Amino acid sequence: MHLTTTPLSTLLAPKGNPRRILDVGLIAGLANSIRFDGLLQNLIVMPEGEGKYRVISGKRRYLALQLLKKDGSIDGSYEVPVDIKDDLADGDAIRLATIENVQREQLHPMDEAEAYAELLQIGGTVNAITEKTGLTERLVKRRLALASLAPEAKKALRKGEIGLALAEALTLGSREQQRAVLQSMESDDPPDAIGVREMFLEQKPALSIAAFAPEKYTGTFTTDLFASEETTYFDDVDQFLVLQNEAVEALAEEHRKSAAWVDLHRLYTVPWWQYREAAAGEASGVVINLHPSGIVEIREGLARHEVEEKVIEATRETPFAPRPAKERPVFGSQLIRYVALEKSAAVQAALLRNPRKAKEVAAMVLLLGFRLDFGVRLSPHQCHSPEGGCLQRSSRELNASAGALAVRLGLAGEDGNSDSGVKALLNGKGVFLLREAIEQLSDEELDRMMVLLPIMCFGEQDLDRLTTGESVFNAVATSIGANMRDWWTPDEAFLGMLHREQLLAVATEVGATEKFQGLADRSKKDIVAELTQYFAEASGAEAPDSPAKHWLPGFFRFPASKHL
Repeated sequence: MHLTTTPLSTLLAPKGNPRRILDVGLIAGLANSIRFDGLLQNLIVMPEGEGKYRVISGKRRYLALQLLKKDGSIDGSYEVPVDIKDDLADGDAIRLATIENVQREQLHPMDEAEAYAELLQIGGTVNAITEKTGLTERLVKRRLALASLAPEAKKALRKGEIGLALAEALTLGSREQQRAVLQSMESDDPPDAIGVREMFLEQKPALSIAAFAPEKYTGTFTTDLFASEETTYFDDVDQFLVLQNEAVEALAEEHRKSAAWVDLHRLYTVPWWQYREAAAGEASGVVINLHPSGIVEIREGLARHEVEEKVIEATRETPFAPRPAKERPVFGSQLIRYVALEKSAAVQAALLRNPRKAKEVAAMVLLLGFRLDFGVRLSPHQCHSPEGGCLQRSSRELNASAGALAVRLGLAGEDGNSDSGVKALLNGKGVFLLREAIEQLSDEELDRMMVLLPIMCFGEQDLDRLTTGESVFNAVATSIGANMRDWWTPDEAFLGMLHREQLLAVATEVGATEKFQGLADRSKKDIVAELTQYFAEASGAEAPDSPAKHWLPGFFRFPASKHL
């Protein structure tokens, strides 16, 4: 390694230089500066052949010198200051060229991306790049993601047809998706980076991308009027992904029978820069990627670059991929609370039909009251509060029992067995007047009240989560054989709290899709209305047996199941 000068005619143009996009105006300006002030900084070269030197870094200066030679300002004998690097490995040459370019003048993002990829392909590391350039690891990874873009996208970025933000958003899509977006750029309303990102992350999988036999899928579809495979979508994305994953695993096994190796990814962006086309006679492998959207990409006849394992791991995920989202709850908090209140009211009503069990639970509730500082204080369960809103058969029966007692105690008029029966009984009156009224009750009425009052306090204690394990409430409900369909019918309030996909799944289970053609194409409001009527008709006393007559969600069982 030494500094010297050599004639311009001995220099060979840079090969594989990371800078591919050059501003002609800047080259001309640099040539003019060299004409008046000379070359102020040497070029870095390496010997190549007899008396020849390959330029490693200094491409702009080399081109400026060639421009001066072309216009006659200098000739091939012009002495160029150079720093000759002897015994320089190819990897070191690329590293020097990349770092020199990054430090001197900002490379085009696409050139920068492919330069970093080239460094890593010959055993470099992300840390080495960050140490030499001063760039952050995240920025290096952002550039590397661009190196995996489809060729058409790279070209569009280089030509300025798309901006950097849109190019980065494209890294979230498969190559097919990228090409589709690029084609849409010629429309009157081209997509922007935010729109592309949302499209790649949220779109439902189309029937056309299924790698499995469609008959394996048991869910519903969303279909447009033309019903082509490209415009028919799987509504149950979770089931689709399970089936797609099984199909891809089988596909990988099939390729392993003949390929030297198979890399199976489940990434937004495959780091394609880690692979190359296999040379003739070279053992080749297959790369399969199951994109999170469900699209399957397969490329055969590939060989791997010599990328370090820690680099492969560090650059596996694109920095533009979304962070793992909080898992969407299967059931909303409002629905879980609704279930707890309805189950509580139903078990209370069922207990009143079983005198022995009712007295056992009443005794238990009264005994628990001794934990208080003074006497026994009963708190009615929230299924009886105005916010509870239970309007099903169980609540009506409880109101009837409470209303009858409220009438005997003078707490309500003769219509005390209406929906306000519980409220009337609990409002009470002055202690002395109430004592006199109680004295007028028959033994049977007194027994009934002694059981009813503590029973009205019994129910699900945690209204914000499904009780899926053992509990006193579940044990009591099981011992009396409580069946929610004896007390509850799927109504508008319940159905309105389900997700659209869940509603369609329910409709399929109970046979409603056969009655209501095109249900999947209707609005959620319409689906709720149709199913509400369907369940009401199926639950009638004279209605024939059907799946809708006995259908019961798992969370209405004792203990509850987390499944619909």
